[in-house]
Amino acid sequence: MLKKIVGLLTMMLVFVTLVKAQVTTSSMSGTVKSDKGDALTGATVTATHLPTGTVYRVATRTGGKYNIFNMNPGGPYKVVVSFVGFVNASKEDIFLTLGENTTEEFSISDKAAATLTEVVVAGRRAASTGKGGTETAIGRDKVANLPSVGRNLSDLLRFTPQVKVTALGGFSFAGQNNRYNSFMIDGAVNNDVFGLSDQGTNGGRAGAPPISIDAIDQLVVQLSPFDVSLGNFTGGGINAITRSGTNTTTGSLYWVYRNQNFAGRSPLATIKPGSSNIYERAKLTNFENKTFGFRVGGALVKNKLFYFLSVERQDDVRPQPFDPATYRGNYLANDSLTVLRNFLKTNYNYETGDFVNNPDLIKADRIATRIDWNINEKNQLSASYRYTKLERVNPPRSAIGAINFVSSAEYFPSTTHSGNIELNSKISETVNNKARFTLTNVVDDRNPTGSPFPFVTIRDGGTANVINFGTEAASSANLLKQSIFNFYDAFKVVKGNNTLTFGADIDMNKTYNLFINRNYGAYEYTQMADFILGRNPIRYRRGYSLVDGNAQGDNAVNSAAQFSTIRVGLFVGDDIRVNDNLTVTVGVRADKTEFLNAPKEDPFFRDSFSIL
Repeated sequence: MLKKIVGLLTMMLVFVTLVKAQVTTSSMSGTVKSDKGDALTGATVTATHLPTGTVYRVATRTGGKYNIFNMNPGGPYKVVVSFVGFVNASKEDIFLTLGENTTEEFSISDKAAATLTEVVVAGRRAASTGKGGTETAIGRDKVANLPSVGRNLSDLLRFTPQVKVTALGGFSFAGQNNRYNSFMIDGAVNNDVFGLSDQGTNGGRAGAPPISIDAIDQLVVQLSPFDVSLGNFTGGGINAITRSGTNTTTGSLYWVYRNQNFAGRSPLATIKPGSSNIYERAKLTNFENKTFGFRVGGALVKNKLFYFLSVERQDDVRPQPFDPATYRGNYLANDSLTVLRNFLKTNYNYETGDFVNNPDLIKADRIATRIDWNINEKNQLSASYRYTKLERVNPPRSAIGAINFVSSAEYFPSTTHSGNIELNSKISETVNNKARFTLTNVVDDRNPTGSPFPFVTIRDGGTANVINFGTEAASSANLLKQSIFNFYDAFKVVKGNNTLTFGADIDMNKTYNLFINRNYGAYEYTQMADFILGRNPIRYRRGYSLVDGNAQGDNAVNSAAQFSTIRVGLFVGDDIRVNDNLTVTVGVRADKTEFLNAPKEDPFFRDSFSIL
């Protein structure tokens, strides 16, 4: 019995942080009392989001308590409290932080004992905010003022104390692998669910962010949220919301340019040419980063219907310099590379391209749109859509022990369509509901550059120095398609000192992954003469489909892994307000994931090879 009790308490008090937090709104709560300290039941609390005129109105319950859920983050807000026989009180310049509950307490005076017509309190910050666990809020002020050289959303995440940037550009929160993070935009999945990207975002291997920083209103990073409606990640839950329109038409037009003249010199000092004792720090190799775009937002119908649009183009040339004088092999010095390149052109019509200047090229087109509709005081509907097309040509870099040609580059195009519809409803004074549908579709179609050709390695004086050319081995047959549908609903009921939450968080994922390594073959030779004279290599490898005959590249479709999964999450939580300074959160959540396809079996591996 003791074990059962301990297990039940653990289930209730452990707040599951297992891939999708759902933070898009804020909330406000507090009490209304008379100046004598008596709780006022039935007082009207009206919160107005001044930029859009959106009105949230509730009546206080027993004990003078009130709760307003699913409010627009940001502000400023004006909150007015009225009660029959009492002087109205108001507070202005209140700003709400994404995902947090703001506490605003009011004390109003009896008209019979007061001569004031209204009490106004102004302040930039709320009286207090209730954080739902370990989290870092990055509001609009920080988004606007934090430094960001590359205008990358990831630059803002460095503001989180528990973050560490990995060697490949990913983010580890509290020591967790970056692939365990969740990245949501307006509640829609934008992290790499399949787990190939080191950066952890859709299209991350393209080396560019999935959304323009100019389209972001604010974001919050959660590490261990107490709210059981948030779950399914073990790293960091990154929730960003896009800008929305207001009654005032605003926008920006920008062009950002950077090259080697706008960057500092190398931190490493070298001897100046022609001198024996004078050192200098060299300028960076020529590069060029260009980003331009615009955003605009406003009202289609004042106080009712709002729009926002952001369009951005990024075009970067990132150098990968190589000094041929540093190469340790022999084929470059004795001009054997020229012989090799002429041989490939004459006999196979294959162009290797350059090996000295192999720049990393990145292009990105990003569009973000949003519509917000105040249907009435009880219902607000928002819909947003994001389109991101990323392209990267990433050739291998030559180094002191390797010569790599630009035609062996990896071409990585990635296209993402992501959208959501969210309805926030006030059903009664004590009942609220949030319902959201999201759909994200991602296509990563990795391909080689140059003509199809086997990947060839030629040793240049032992294994320490090599010459590489041909189709990049992992890009010969590589295609990933993902479709992610999510339905989320959180139903809140306020009962006395309890705020009960009942909900569901359901994912359906469909994945197609084609990957055949070395689909054109890979050869290795001890010397260049063996290759040119047609002698046997010392090593040969090739990957191919067993179910597509001799089909190559993306034509080998039957060898792809195709599967669908469903995850159903159900949760029940309760925020118990013990007093004005203490709220206890308890809850239980259950997540179940199932594969909807039976995996293919290999009888030989199962019955014979695996037992050897």
